[in-house]
Amino acid sequence: MPLLQKHNAPLWAIWKIEENWEELLRQLERPEAYLSVLNGYKSEGRKSEWLAVRVLLKELTGCEPDILYHDNGAPYLQESSSYISISHTKGFAAVLLSPNKPVGIDIEYHSERIHRIKSRFLSETEFELLGENPSTDKLLTCWSAKETVFKMLEQKTADMQKDIQIIDCNLSHNNGMIMLKESLTPHLSVFQIEYMITPDFVVTHSK
Repeated sequence: MPLLQKHNAPLWAIWKIEENWEELLRQLERPEAYLSVLNGYKSEGRKSEWLAVRVLLKELTGCEPDILYHDNGAPYLQESSSYISISHTKGFAAVLLSPNKPVGIDIEYHSERIHRIKSRFLSETEFELLGENPSTDKLLTCWSAKETVFKMLEQKTADMQKDIQIIDCNLSHNNGMIMLKESLTPHLSVFQIEYMITPDFVVTHSK
């Protein structure tokens, strides 16, 4: 069973997707309930990612609660007061649960494409924080952290360069914290986001 990592306080985990979608479907107790959604996906990989999230949620909770979505796209669990955040990328799925507050998690596989879009989500001040010629790992971690904050805020849209700013970070280690501030809401909240860098992916999540 490719449960790659599982953590508590908060409860979150990563699934390494080694199965095809048919194999993942067989691990769920209500396969017929998922067929209508799966039939809407043409990509085999997209089907596997979607199902891996459900299999991982079952692993964490011991049951199969339905994942529904608010109008802004934020997921929630039917008939449950727990908060949930989900993410998937090439070969991996991640789920984070909390009983009492909105949460966020994001996972990104290693890709050099991040260098082509870095100016879209990083400001000049943030580039100064990162230093000259930031590595792929650093860029992915910054993007992922902003995605995590965006999920926590449950907004429909955001300008990642302006609305969510990195105000402190030290990315010299493979795990640590990034501090970010949002200007999407009147609260102007500051968040401490945990990150972990591995040879295969970067993951960030709320505390």
